[in-house]
Formats: sequence, C-alpha cells, structure tokens
Amino acid sequence: MAARKLLGRTEPRLFTEPLRPLSRRTSRGYEAAEFADIIGEPFLPWQRWLAIHALELNPDGTYRFRVVIVLVARQNGKSTCKRTISLWRLYVDGAKLILGVAQDVSLAREQWQMSLDTIEGSRELSPELAKVRRVNGDEWFRVAEDRAITAEDDEDEWFDVTAGGRYKIAASNRKAGRGLSIDELNIDELREQRNWQAWSALSKTTMARPHAQIWAMSNAGDDQSVVLNQLRDAALSGRDPSIGLFEWSAEDDCPIDDWTQIRQANPGLGYTVSAAAIRTALVTDPPAVFRTEVLCQKVDQLDGALSYSAWKDGADPASSIRDTPALRKRATAVVDVAPDGQHVTLAVAARQPDGRPRVEIAAAWDSAEAARPELAATLARMKPCVIGWYPTGPGAAFATIMRSFDQAVTIDQAEPGRPHITELTGNHVNEVCQELADLVRGRQVVHPGDPLLDAHVRGAGKLSSGDGWRFTRKGGGHVDAAYAAAGAVSLALQLPEPRRPRIRILA
Repeated sequence: MAARKLLGRTEPRLFTEPLRPLSRRTSRGYEAAEFADIIGEPFLPWQRWLAIHALELNPDGTYRFRVVIVLVARQNGKSTCKRTISLWRLYVDGAKLILGVAQDVSLAREQWQMSLDTIEGSRELSPELAKVRRVNGDEWFRVAEDRAITAEDDEDEWFDVTAGGRYKIAASNRKAGRGLSIDELNIDELREQRNWQAWSALSKTTMARPHAQIWAMSNAGDDQSVVLNQLRDAALSGRDPSIGLFEWSAEDDCPIDDWTQIRQANPGLGYTVSAAAIRTALVTDPPAVFRTEVLCQKVDQLDGALSYSAWKDGADPASSIRDTPALRKRATAVVDVAPDGQHVTLAVAARQPDGRPRVEIAAAWDSAEAARPELAATLARMKPCVIGWYPTGPGAAFATIMRSFDQAVTIDQAEPGRPHITELTGNHVNEVCQELADLVRGRQVVHPGDPLLDAHVRGAGKLSSGDGWRFTRKGGGHVDAAYAAAGAVSLALQLPEPRRPRIRILA
C-alpha cells in the first residue's frame, strides 16, 4: 500500500478572525480566486483561503485590513499568491498604482517581471497591456482602461495616472514611495527591515487612498526584525483592528522533526515543496536556520555572533567573583556604552582555578549621564587589576574619566589598587569579540545567567571588519554588555599566573 502523500495545512496556526461570516458579499477574495482560475494560475488551497480572509470587507465596502501581514515558510508560494492578487486589483478592482518594494531592488524587479510574464502569456490579460518602461531604477507597466490609448496619453503617461493602473517597483529605503499615492503596497520580506526608516516613508503613501492595502509577505524574523515584530504584536493583541495577521508557523519550541508542525508551517507541502526537500534541510541546516526557514519560527538570532545555546550551558549562579576572594584579587573590568548613549555596562572577569574565565556584570546604567558621576567611584571600590575601555567607540564619552587612572604599570605588574589601563582599539576589538565567540562555542565561559548579559549575548550579531568581525551595533537593541564581557574575559586571560612562593629546604 502506497504511503499517503503529506500535504500542508490550509488554515494558518495564527490569524485574525473575520468579523462576520465570509461570503461573496463580505469578501472580494472569491473574485480574486476566480480571476486566478481565468488566467490559468489557480490558487493553491491555502492561497485561496488567504485571499478570502485578507480581502474581507467592512459594511461600507472598504477593505477591513489596511495592513496584511502574511508569514509562511520559504518556497510555499507566497509570492505567486501576491502577484495574482496584485494583477486582480489592476485588472478588476480598479487600482491606479501598485508599488512593489524589497530590500534589494533586484528582488522587487523579479516579482515585477513575473507579473509581466503572466500578463504577456495570458490571452485574457495581454490585450490590455498599454505600456512597459524598463529604464533601470524606473521600471513600471501600465494596464489600459477600456478606452484606447492615444499618442497624447503615451507622451504624458508618466504623469497621467488616469490612463490606467500602473505597477511600479522601488528599493525599500527612507526615500521609497515619497510623492506617490498608492492603492496597494507590496513589501517583500518585511523581516529584513531593521529600523523604521523605510516603513515610515512607505506606509504613508497609502493614507489618501480609501481602498488601499499594504501587503507584507515574509518569513519569520529574529530579534532585529523590529518592524515585523511590532506589527505582528499589534495584530495579535488586537489593539489595531486594521492590521490582519495570517501566520503559517510551527508552535514555539516544538521538536524540529515534528511533521505535524512542519505541515502547519508549510501549506505548500505536496504542491510546491516536497517532503524529501524538507528531510534534506533537516540534516543540512543548523537548528536556528531550519526553525526560521522551514518552521517559520521567530528565533533570537539568525547570524548570531555567539552561540546562545552554548552560552546557556555555562550558567552557574551558585558563585560569584565578588564573593570569592581568590577571583576578586585577579579581576579585570571593562566598560562599554551603547551607541545611542541609553545604556552603559561594566563587566568583570577572572580566570577560575580550572582555567575557564568567569564573567559577570558589576554595574549597569540606563544612560551615559547616569553612569558618568558613578563610574570612577565604582571602579575605585572594585579595585580590579586591569581596567579596559573602547576609546574609538561610544565609550569615548568617558575619556576624561578613564584616563584619570594611573597608567604607569604594565599588565604583568597589575594588582588590586594599582591597575593597568588598557585601550581596546583597532584589530584588538575584533580579537576580543572573536575570542569570546570561540570560548563560548567551546563552552569555556562561566557566567551567572544574568538576564541583562544573556539578552545582549543573544542579540549580538556579526559586523564585518577587515578580515574579521566584531559585534554589530546596528538595529534597535544594545550589545554593550557583550562588548564589556568580551573585553574583560580577554584581559583576564592575559594576566600572568600568580607567583607561587618557592619552598626552600634547609639542610
């Protein structure tokens, strides 16, 4: 007996419930599905479900959702679905301008070209294709209305938006869409927007259009996907009823080889995605990558600088440097400041008898202003052997304080009360970051499981620098605790072994 073919789940795991039963009277999605059949690109079951729910109508005939967030695993057909809905809006729904954007304009161009291929390959659509413009950076095509396009129209088409619906593309940045009034905005992979600049510019283009929608088709993101995360939270909480969320994803923390969960995250399984391909990904992908790309689960970090699972294995809250005199005498301290000045961390580290470094947060402040009057006194009270800082980064704000300490001794002469001062600059910054990553991966770093340090370790990404890398300071989060910890650990491991008294035997 042949094994039954595995098929993805049609209904998403999480979605915004309709306000009333959906029918041809309450949703335009049925028309979009019929359009897909007519042009020879019928919807998959999950795509049809999405169209019906996302195109729900208010009693006044406007679309219920101004923003539609669609989260689904890779290669399940989300782009195909969106292209068909966009063409339906141009040909049937009367949209005057559709804008497609992506972080890389080449991706937006690919979707635009596929839409054009569909039109040119359809005998129902191709007769109404009025004009195509292929100038790099200014690609668009226009769909004609029922009247003929005249020479005068052709000459003025770039300015005359009444001649028919137009589909244009652009890069997703702070300048995108400015000056345009858009009926449908398509954002590819919203998870890649790490700040609000592009969203702020793009979302305002739909405000003057009564039937406008913003569609964001994406896979799951990570902690740096600030726009996606906030919009998703707003939809789940229900605090903004104009945002619709439709998420095909696996349950959090499920086993990665749970096929019930795989089917839930892959509605195109058995149609566009094969079970064999997923089995291969199970073997070849790192777990975090598989969870993001195949299970559509938000993870803490995708290209994390530090292995968070290995970091967690080093948690030991039972002891501390402060309460262990042998460690306290050999402690090193490093301070770092967040780029926005809204967080400062002082970390300490010491080498344990087993050779592994232990690192802890000695002090933290919510701003550079709060830290400035307390930092010198805190360091004087701690009496570390070595004090380090990053003078070429945001830590330069404390230059006067840090250079007020005596720097006359060398690192091999350092001792409590007479510290050596080290400036971490240039390649040394790369070195301490990469060294900490290697030690963490080898489960050689011990720490107390401090929530602040855990959060900064989890959020630290890689920023290429020369032939190496350092912790990224981009995005909405802070990583100053990770920088402070990396510096303190490196300095602790550089301290020479303490001299042991020699035993002399007298004859």
